[in-house]
Amino acid sequence: MIDRRQVQNLILIFLLGLMASLWAQPSKTNQAETIPSRQRAPERVVKIAVLQAGTNHSLNGNPGPTANFNVLAEQARLAAEKAPDLIVFPEYAISGWKYPPEEAMNGLAESIPGPGYWFQKYVALASEIQIPMVGWLVEKEPEKLFNTAFLLNEGGDFIGKYRKVHANLGEQTWWGWSQGDSFQPIEHKGVRYGISICADMFFPETVLCEELLGADVIVHLSISDDMGQIVPVRAMDSEIPIVVSIFRGGSYAVDARGQVLGKLPAAAPGWMIFELQPFLVQTQQKYGGLWIPELGRKNLRNVRAYQILIDPATRPPWTKIFLDNQGNPQTKQQLLQRFKGRYDARDPENP
Repeated sequence: MIDRRQVQNLILIFLLGLMASLWAQPSKTNQAETIPSRQRAPERVVKIAVLQAGTNHSLNGNPGPTANFNVLAEQARLAAEKAPDLIVFPEYAISGWKYPPEEAMNGLAESIPGPGYWFQKYVALASEIQIPMVGWLVEKEPEKLFNTAFLLNEGGDFIGKYRKVHANLGEQTWWGWSQGDSFQPIEHKGVRYGISICADMFFPETVLCEELLGADVIVHLSISDDMGQIVPVRAMDSEIPIVVSIFRGGSYAVDARGQVLGKLPAAAPGWMIFELQPFLVQTQQKYGGLWIPELGRKNLRNVRAYQILIDPATRPPWTKIFLDNQGNPQTKQQLLQRFKGRYDARDPENP
């Protein structure tokens, strides 16, 4: 006969075993922690889909925000059937091409995240197709507007955003947009995505900063394909893959060596998925054994000699950039009148 103490011991043993088995299973509410990291899973493949409207979409002019979003949303639905890890919308995904008037462009501005119509359209689409996505909007905050990309998870929850650091002179003067201040990558499910928007790619500092901040992949959004000579070089410089989503078509990707992995024809709406291995560690036989060139290059950098890169004196003021129609320099007051009172708040000549 089993006495009471033996029964209690058997129950205790059973409960301890049950708890141990539960602890051994990964938590369903914390799946991101179970995703292999760069160090643990060099063989991990990350599948990223890029979308485009194509040049034919705008042959008869800009068809408007609804048509622009809908053509890309339909491509996202088709791409979702192949279960990529991320879907990337292009720059100006809502406003489209050709650029609408200022009132229409800035009239699209919304808070990110927020209850606005277009942001919620992205949320609803992500929830529908159950795929994380990078969307694009004009972002509004008090007294400022930004060219912004943002990441939603597969349920439509907001993960993070990137404000275009190099908002170009057109965006600043035509529409009064401000420049972003950070290249910080956005991490989701163990992958750190560095985001770049159009003119950002002209500057080698963009990809380099994102790489040094820990980006595994660069996701580039653009309105047009005018950087085909630049993107492979940026990838080679930092040994990091880059995927490019282009509104007017010709979307493509390059691997960490700058080799083109594929490119969509520019004319038609479309999508393409690229399979990347951003955690793969490349080694070479050199210096009497194996070494890791990517880390060796970072070690070689003599950052003490780079002070000139952050010297404000290297930025020419607007009064040296803009001329009148006869080629004469203009004063700040003339430029304020020319650009509807807009002037770079961080201009070297701005008090």
